[in-house]
Amino acid sequence: MKYTTIILIFGLTLLALPSRSQHTAKLKATKWFATQVPEPSDICYSAASDTYFVVSDDGILFETNPAGEILRKIAEANCDYEAVYADDNFVYAVDETHRAIHCYERTTLKCNRIVNVPYQGGRNAGYEAFTFNKANGTFILLTEKNPITLIELDLNFNIKNQMDLSGIARDISAASFYDGFLWLLSDEDRTVFKLNPLSYEVIGKWQLPVINPEGFAFDKIGNLVVTCDDMQRIYFFNNPEKN
Repeated sequence: MKYTTIILIFGLTLLALPSRSQHTAKLKATKWFATQVPEPSDICYSAASDTYFVVSDDGILFETNPAGEILRKIAEANCDYEAVYADDNFVYAVDETHRAIHCYERTTLKCNRIVNVPYQGGRNAGYEAFTFNKANGTFILLTEKNPITLIELDLNFNIKNQMDLSGIARDISAASFYDGFLWLLSDEDRTVFKLNPLSYEVIGKWQLPVINPEGFAFDKIGNLVVTCDDMQRIYFFNNPEKN
């Protein structure tokens, strides 16, 4: 009986580590260009305006056209923006330093609400990724590492649930919801992960040939757009699942 129990536990342990055993395909950039956005931490695509919103470590929210040219920007003092998400009405920029979500009106870039979501740890050990999970109707916040914590928020930004995803990667730097799935980016692993949006199980992953990939988004035709913080570049890749 003891031998059978050990075999069973070992089998369950292997099932709990799907991301480590899966094959990782390698993506190849189709193009890249330099951007005037300093230290671009994250990027998201707005279908409502056919533009990108990009946030900087300096607490600046930028709007750019598809060519990366800056259209508008607005700055917040003493902020470190690490994540951004846009819907039809608002742009949400996440300040890691103060554990805050700044809610901007998309058309005017007027900030009409700041919400604090408490989290322990150092000033630079807070939230790194933010998106909306359409599969279960919650906002998703993720911490970078030690541990990687996924937090589900309701529409009023109240915490509903949280879980440890440290088994997925060494760190998480960005998140996006696309084509019915949750996608995550690891800076240290230089890898994009596709997750089941309800169980958060990894069901696919792709390696990026990019130094310091901090943010990513899918454009209007499903291609992958990745920001490189240190080199101030934006890279483009074909849709990972069509390579």
